[in-house]
Amino acid sequence: MDTAQARANMVKSQVLPNNVQNEALLAAMNSVARENFAPEKFAAAAYSDMAIPLDDQGRRMLSPLQAAWLIQSLDIQPGAKALVVGAGLGYEAALLATMGAKVYAVESDAALAELGKAATAGLDVQWRVGELAEGWKDPAPYDAILFCGAADKTPSQPVGQLTDDGRLSIIHGVAGEPVMAGVKIVGFGGADHAETLFETVATPLPGLAGGSGFTL
Repeated sequence: MDTAQARANMVKSQVLPNNVQNEALLAAMNSVARENFAPEKFAAAAYSDMAIPLDDQGRRMLSPLQAAWLIQSLDIQPGAKALVVGAGLGYEAALLATMGAKVYAVESDAALAELGKAATAGLDVQWRVGELAEGWKDPAPYDAILFCGAADKTPSQPVGQLTDDGRLSIIHGVAGEPVMAGVKIVGFGGADHAETLFETVATPLPGLAGGSGFTL
């Protein structure tokens, strides 16, 4: 398979026709080899319009379009500090780093985090294994926070780790719901004023199917 052509086709057929216009993001999606961030047995499907399985417990990558919509809403600028929650094997972290962000990736599965660390070697991405609902307090505040999956509500701790005008994007919903919502929060005090971006369906992240947080 010509992976460079597959990447170009992914951007041209899946991303561009769906109101993704951020030039830095499009350039990153054209250059980051998505097959390197998928389990080997699914590498051939890396550029398909699907949420690729990450493990045997139900974890899945965001689809290319889901990732694009969420990242575009963050308005990433070069030098921004970004937190990626539920980073999996690091595809979205790699996109943000390629766009010029300093990235902090949190993953609850140590095995996935180890693979993600290897996949993002050479990029400005630091990794931590920990509970996703806690975010990553020490490097905060962040200009942008991205959740790579769904949650029934936005955890309060990561929201509090935003800058005054930082942006957080996440998919709200619970397993089995036919429709979920991609939403954006602006600022650590903006949880009560979330903006709905799009309708979709995604796999809930570990530990984010319940518990304390802001209900939006």
